[in-house]
Amino acid sequence: AAGRAVDCLRLARLICADPDRRARLTAALVRAEWSVNPGVSGGRLGELVEAQSKGRLRGADALTLVRALLWHGRFDQAQEVLGRLVASGRPTDPETATELQITRRRLRHSYPSFLAALGPRPAAGRPPTHSVSADRRLQAVSALAAVLAEGPHPEAVGAAQRVLHGTRPDEPSTETVESALLALTYGGRAERASAWCDVFLDGARARRLPGRQARLGAVRAEAALRRGDLVDARRYASEALATLPAISWGVTVGAPLSTLVLATTAMGRYDEAQAHLDHRVPEAMADTRYGMLYLHARARFGLATGHLEMALEDLRRCGATLRRWGMDTPGLIPWRTDAAEVYLGLGRPDDARRMLEEQAALFPVMPNRVRGAATRVLAGAGAPAHRPGLLRRAAELLQSDDGDRYELALAFADLARAYRTLGEFRRAAAAERRAVIVAADCHAEALVRGLALESPTAVPPRPDGGDGLTEAERRVAAMAAVGCSNREIAEGLHVTVSTVEQHLTRTYRKLRISRRADLPPLLGGPALGDLTDAHRR
Repeated sequence: AAGRAVDCLRLARLICADPDRRARLTAALVRAEWSVNPGVSGGRLGELVEAQSKGRLRGADALTLVRALLWHGRFDQAQEVLGRLVASGRPTDPETATELQITRRRLRHSYPSFLAALGPRPAAGRPPTHSVSADRRLQAVSALAAVLAEGPHPEAVGAAQRVLHGTRPDEPSTETVESALLALTYGGRAERASAWCDVFLDGARARRLPGRQARLGAVRAEAALRRGDLVDARRYASEALATLPAISWGVTVGAPLSTLVLATTAMGRYDEAQAHLDHRVPEAMADTRYGMLYLHARARFGLATGHLEMALEDLRRCGATLRRWGMDTPGLIPWRTDAAEVYLGLGRPDDARRMLEEQAALFPVMPNRVRGAATRVLAGAGAPAHRPGLLRRAAELLQSDDGDRYELALAFADLARAYRTLGEFRRAAAAERRAVIVAADCHAEALVRGLALESPTAVPPRPDGGDGLTEAERRVAAMAAVGCSNREIAEGLHVTVSTVEQHLTRTYRKLRISRRADLPPLLGGPALGDLTDAHRR
């Protein structure tokens, strides 16, 4: 249907002789092409800029032009169009009034530097919307803007969920779905965002809308990253960039690219992350939200590879820009936590504590994944005797529904080091096993290798299953290795305690060990769900 609409509009535009009507047809064509490929319309934007300068493009059509110019990083032209639009006076028709409100919020969450071009903010209250679809789009962009300005705002998160509940998979506006999904993701509801995203991605694939599919794939990748699912984050971001050519992404390329850098860095694939950072990006991207995501990803890469001063400079720039824009919320970019981790690497624990205390004072409400990561870093800045308690608290936060499995692996690894420092070697070994289990599940290869170098007990799981264990024995052993009691294992696997004891007896014999403490980290795919269910019970 979208392809047919594009073909019809192209034909109508080709045969149209009236300049005013041709300008309107061109704006409609740009809107129609957007879900197929945003890059296709780039060659027509100059024509629309000229038409607007001659008064042939007004209202909502001019705002369509602004959106396209911003997307492609043509900021000077976007500024000119906005200036002429504002100078022409307040809109009188409901469609233009609604689109102006949507544009204001879009600028607020993605292009904050251009808000001033729209002049003073209008009086409170929502404008009369001209359609149900436009009203949903306004609600979605408003929710995203609120989450980025105020943090995990319950009302904004609730509004985003209501928009998604009321939106069909074939919703014509990708922006509606994308904004609502991002509001959930940045508002600490990445798991829900992932589930919703899968529904809308299936619809985009079925309707063969590559532009929509790529943009939703980028959101799906970001949601997976925030849950610590590095494999899915890498896969969805790679697919998004493969679905649309780089030129079609414009300044928004920073979103999937930053997710790829963060995921591959966490996985220990530093050459791959460096290759993504070598990818040429538009200079204009630096003045957008996408540029801040990219700057943060580059800083995390610098932290992981030992370029601490460079990482700290990137984080400072990112933080200063976000503060200036009024978008300084840890749900978007927890730059203070990362800066504190850099300070620890530089041997400056006092500065690390200062950053974390500032973050806690400014943001009393933060997503659990952010609070968990901050607590983990804070433990490293404190006295050795206080570290285990803080790290256990961090692990508790990171195991919640809106936690982060990669950060959980880091917390367990730090807990093992803290116990070793205090001479509590049995507890250290148990924490190491849990760290390796979670890290291996995330494919955080660098962390697994690092743990293996630090301690001979931290051995990665054997992917080939060459230990002779049956699937049932492996499930039981996996749960026992991380401290589950026989009763917890029985409840998690829906078997009797006697069956668990028999499986463990055979496992000890096959592995030639004599006690539970000697079990290696054997956790594989299916056992993760069993472990999670048991812990919830």
